[in-house]
Amino acid sequence: MEKASTITPELIEKLVYTFYDQIRQDALLGPIFAAEIKDWDHHLPKMVAFWSSITLKTRSYNGRPVPAHVKLEGLTAAHFDHWLELFEKTAHDIFTPEPANTFTSRAHQIANSLKMAIDVQRGMLPGMEGALCA
Repeated sequence: MEKASTITPELIEKLVYTFYDQIRQDALLGPIFAAEIKDWDHHLPKMVAFWSSITLKTRSYNGRPVPAHVKLEGLTAAHFDHWLELFEKTAHDIFTPEPANTFTSRAHQIANSLKMAIDVQRGMLPGMEGALCA
């Protein structure tokens, strides 16, 4: 399979659909997503819009990722780390290094922001899971 050297809307869709097919089958992440997402036909286009907005500056996404992730009980840094591993592998399977690195760099920034926001929303100091703020 030849890897793509440019980011296009079609390839973003391929990345998202391929990645979330893997997530749904993953032993760690699959149950978390299955408990929350009942309509994948609705969710996946939102994820395509999200990544299109980030990489192609389409401004097609208008969701609120922080509240969506805060409500997921039991979500830990380990889940984010595993998500990133799978995402990186998928991006590098589809793209040559430069566009794959664009996706993975942004994914790491987003994951770090979400982890911090979740910790703050849950009353925890960022990076200190289990330590409640007074």
